[in-house]
Amino acid sequence: MKFCIETIGCQQNEYDAANLATFLKSNGFFESSPEESDRIFILACSVRQTAVDRIFGRVRNYQKAGKKVYITACVTDADKKKLKELGVVYFENFDQISEIFELPTTNYQLPTNLTSYIPIMTGCNNFCSYCIVPFTRGREKSRPIEEIISEAKNHTFHFSTAKLRSEKLEIILLGQNVNSYKIDQKTKIKNQNDKSKIQKEKTDFVKLLKEISKIDGDFQISFLSNHPKDVGDDLIEAIATLPKVKKEIHLPLQSGSDKILKAMNRPYTSQQYLDLVENCKLKIENLKITTDIIVGFPGETEEDFQQTVEVCKKVGFALGYINKYSPRHGTASYKLGDPISWAEKQRRWKILDELINKKIS
Repeated sequence: MKFCIETIGCQQNEYDAANLATFLKSNGFFESSPEESDRIFILACSVRQTAVDRIFGRVRNYQKAGKKVYITACVTDADKKKLKELGVVYFENFDQISEIFELPTTNYQLPTNLTSYIPIMTGCNNFCSYCIVPFTRGREKSRPIEEIISEAKNHTFHFSTAKLRSEKLEIILLGQNVNSYKIDQKTKIKNQNDKSKIQKEKTDFVKLLKEISKIDGDFQISFLSNHPKDVGDDLIEAIATLPKVKKEIHLPLQSGSDKILKAMNRPYTSQQYLDLVENCKLKIENLKITTDIIVGFPGETEEDFQQTVEVCKKVGFALGYINKYSPRHGTASYKLGDPISWAEKQRRWKILDELINKKIS
């Protein structure tokens, strides 16, 4: 049976897609192009309405071509109902795929790519007014630390045994807000004297970074995404001092206007953001900072937008992921409407893209 996987959205979906492909191939499926495949798997994203519209368009086109469509990942309950009415199969995990295709439980090798994504948690508790993730992925739930460390060890082992590897493996830890990672209070980790102790550190993400850094092998660690309100001195120190941790940090700004930040339910001001950036740059040598920005949020005036431009000039981002606001049903900002034209959003997007990504001052 031939299959194709299409991925829409975040790195979590990229991780899940790689494992899904390996799982299917381990059970006798053959990966092919969309044209040649009779089974299409889509890892969906519901963050923006435009992505959802694109998914439904693809579903209809594939079904017209006589292909069976399966969807997983970030889908609202309302969209699940609509997809079911179209004859699309929604699934959440490999166990459900095994039931659908009557497959045995199969052990399989992890992919040995240069970049290995490892989710450390799912869900989000922040409820930014534009974001649907807390409603599709649920509340924050951290994976057990021993599972994460075991998976990281597996990635480094399979990578080190693969042939013709002249580059360094990068392990990217994923979470909607990695700073909120929590070690289960009942989880026991062996210390240097090989005695078990229960970890009760408040900043568990830094503890996780230190534990992964102890793994043998030539690899580097990065992570995303961070929430500016939760980045503390201990994390900054970890980035600065742990040799395997990349000297970069992803700090979503979203807007440089305090008015818009408040409307977005982002609990920091532009000055607090700039102070955090200054602190990071003072303590981390050759630091690269990347960011996310939304243009055209309801109520964003030209003055608000120019405030975002000024913050970007002061920070000097290495890379910016700039998104044009798209109202998403079910979010708090949906009731604000979509008063800013697409053409104006495009203009603002282009200004920031040239400033940040094309380095035009």
